[in-house]
Amino acid sequence: MMRMIMAVAAIPTLLVALAGCSAPEPEPTATASREPESSATAPLMDVPSGDANWECGHVSALLGIQSRSEWELENGVIDQAVFDARAAGLVDAWTQLPQGQSDVSPALQEASVAASDGIGRDNTAFARAIDMLGSTCDGAGSVVIIGALPEMGG
Repeated sequence: MMRMIMAVAAIPTLLVALAGCSAPEPEPTATASREPESSATAPLMDVPSGDANWECGHVSALLGIQSRSEWELENGVIDQAVFDARAAGLVDAWTQLPQGQSDVSPALQEASVAASDGIGRDNTAFARAIDMLGSTCDGAGSVVIIGALPEMGG
């Protein structure tokens, strides 16, 4: 019984000791005063002005996605609903593609406008704009490259 009384009497002392073992308070840090951020949306990326390689690289990426998606649809890898979702995303990507001020930019702008009516083979304005983009990229010393998936023979 005496041990139990001593144990019960030790509990308040133990609680007081443990209360002093809490984590240290963090040091206050100086906060730099910042200008309030603009309510305008900042671009997600800066377009390197005058960089045809940058623009032709984006063209390559978008045309590659389109080409692979068409192949996957034709070969039963994806269904029409998945293809349609990708095509809608590609239309958005083409119409919202950041553009610079290179020799390629006017042809890219034309493709961007034409894409709003779809990127399929039946949109002849888009097909012509893509042909022009390929020639313009080539003329600017860049290339448009469309890669194939391994199962496509790539």
